[in-house]
Order: sequence, then C-alpha cells, then structure tokens
Amino acid sequence: MHSILIFNIINMVINMDMIEKKLSGEIIYDGKIIKVEKHTVLCPNKNTSTREVVRHKGGSTILYINENDEVLLIRQYRYAYNEVIYELPAGKLEALEDPYDSAIRELEEEAGLKASRLDYLGCIYPTCGYSDEVIHLYLAKDVIKTHTNFDSDEFIESYYIPLNDVKKMIISGEIKDAKTICAISRYLMLNEK
Repeated sequence: MHSILIFNIINMVINMDMIEKKLSGEIIYDGKIIKVEKHTVLCPNKNTSTREVVRHKGGSTILYINENDEVLLIRQYRYAYNEVIYELPAGKLEALEDPYDSAIRELEEEAGLKASRLDYLGCIYPTCGYSDEVIHLYLAKDVIKTHTNFDSDEFIESYYIPLNDVKKMIISGEIKDAKTICAISRYLMLNEK
C-alpha cells in the first residue's frame, strides 16, 4: 500500500509538467448531442496553442452473452460513416443520468432485454484527442425478454453471434466499432484462465 501511494504522488508531480492551462474559450456550436468549444491554452513550454473540444454527456454500452456463448450484436446505419455496422447495444446518457441506469434502459429499448444485474467492465475514452466523451462498459446478467422501444429515428436489427465468430469479426475488421471491441476485449481479458 505504501509503494502505491508513493507511485501516485510521483505520478502527480511528473504529470504537472504536462498540464495545459486554459487562457480563454468560446462555444462554437451548442447542439442536442454535442457542444463544440474553441480554447486558447498555455502549453508547458510557455507557447500558446488552440484546442477544439467536443463536449459530450457520455454513454453506456452493454455486452450480453447468452447461455450458448453467443454475443448480442445489433446492426444499424451510422450516418457519419455512411455504413451499416455491427455494434453492442448502447446509448448516450440523458441529463444527470447514472451510466448504470442508462445501460439498463438502452438494453431494453434496443434489444428488448431487461437485465436484473450489470457488472461494470470499466470505461473508455473513445476519442481523447478532441472529445471529453466517456463510455461506460457493462456486462448484462440475469436477462429476461421484454420488448424493444426504438426511438422514432432508430432502425435496428439484433443478432446472436457465437463469441468465437465475434472475435474473428473483430480481427478481420468486420466489427470496427471501438466501444464494442473494447467491451469484448475487457470481458475476454477478465475471464482469461
């Protein structure tokens, strides 16, 4: 315990030399899902620079593996990529919503499944170069079938795909979605024997 405390103190001191100080900022865009800000910062070397930051409320992603070792994946069209992609059920957090509650809600809305328990797999920073978005990863347990409740602009198909095939889809690049790759990778690492 003593060595962990010393490591954390040393790490904080080392990181102090890397911190940028915000000098000014302005909101460029304030939308329904994101806010875009432009900041002027003072760099550690005393030079100034510009940072464009996308503010996002964050989200939750849910991994469900059934008794047959099949992963629930959804397919939906993603406008920004002009592509239909495979991914895990997920959604953005509503204002002041707990990520756990969001995960419970999204799994039922998108896949028609109600989990009585979620195990936390951690969180990820999907685009740390320009966004403050945090996605929380969960593993659904004790699931019962209910019904979907898509948003009016959502068109989703659900599939159960064997875990070994999902791993192959990730390796081949058929699954490109970062939150899906991270959640499955964390699950596999936590369950290595």
